Amino acid sequence: MLPLNTSPADTPAPAAAEALADDKGVKITLNPENFDDWPGLLGLLRHAFARTVGRVDPPSTVYCCTAADLAQRAASEHLMIAIEGNRLAGCLFLKEQENALFLGRFAIQSDYMGGGLARRMISCAATLARQRGKSHLVLETRTALVENQAKFRALGFEITGGRAHPGYHGITTFRMARRLDGDCQPHWSR
Repeated sequence: MLPLNTSPADTPAPAAAEALADDKGVKITLNPENFDDWPGLLGLLRHAFARTVGRVDPPSTVYCCTAADLAQRAASEHLMIAIEGNRLAGCLFLKEQENALFLGRFAIQSDYMGGGLARRMISCAATLARQRGKSHLVLETRTALVENQAKFRALGFEITGGRAHPGYHGITTFRMARRLDGDCQPHWSR
């Protein structure tokens, strides 16, 4: 498994900007042309990941990265952003793997949570994965973040494994996957 901040050398360059959805005033765009609000994107990620401080060990690397790191990542992976007007509402990096599309750095502004934006972004990611011939969406979430695991299960993901961060003996991160064959409507938790 590759670290989240690297991509394989054979990953094709991301496609040109493409509007994926426009509903309720929030526009979801893949690989937005001329996007340059890297400090705003970093702020969105840090705000969204703030609730993990003191709950996950080791701490999230989102606090070590810079706006320039995000711009560099977007040069080798797909970047999906959700914008309402000029305000960033959400983001998601997507890295192509052999049979899967890996979802990383997924963040939604707190006042957009619960309105279906995450579901819409996952749906757009599934569409891209199918277009690119991938059979799965995969992501990682920390073992301590049981609420994230529940949300991803509600979107059709299942835990498929785990790993320990370097220097840790127990599992710190779960890997979750969602198959894209057949009916891939979300499995709703009750």
